[in-house]
Amino acid sequence: MPNWLDVNPRSGVPIYVQLVQQITHALEIGILRPGYQLPTVRQLASELTIAPNTIVKAYDELAKLGLIESRQGVGTLVTANLHGTLYQHQLEAIFEHLSALVRDAANLGISEQEVRDHFESDLTRFYRGQQDRQRKKSDDEHTEIIPGQ
Repeated sequence: MPNWLDVNPRSGVPIYVQLVQQITHALEIGILRPGYQLPTVRQLASELTIAPNTIVKAYDELAKLGLIESRQGVGTLVTANLHGTLYQHQLEAIFEHLSALVRDAANLGISEQEVRDHFESDLTRFYRGQQDRQRKKSDDEHTEIIPGQ
């Protein structure tokens, strides 16, 4: 069993969800890369002492997300990387959150202009701060320290 995979049957989170989360996280941090072969359903079920159907459900969910693919005679392979399918899903989730925020603001009676003003203020504050940090980092990298100064 991979040492980065650890399920807790008492956590209250369904085991298949834990598997999906942990495999996705392993992809995000680079433990798993495209082409990596995941354990077979039987192997993983045996090692984790859980029902094979639980593994199948997790693998099916990961396949729906476009992160893995089962191939006859080859096994289950990782097919996505952070800048591929996973990134696209994260991007879609961000825009869904943004839509929900706009909808909630409208339902609360907040004017379009007020939402726009706050949004533009936050955009400016965040991106300007990010640019300032990048500029400072770049300046620090190019600043030479001369002994005796």
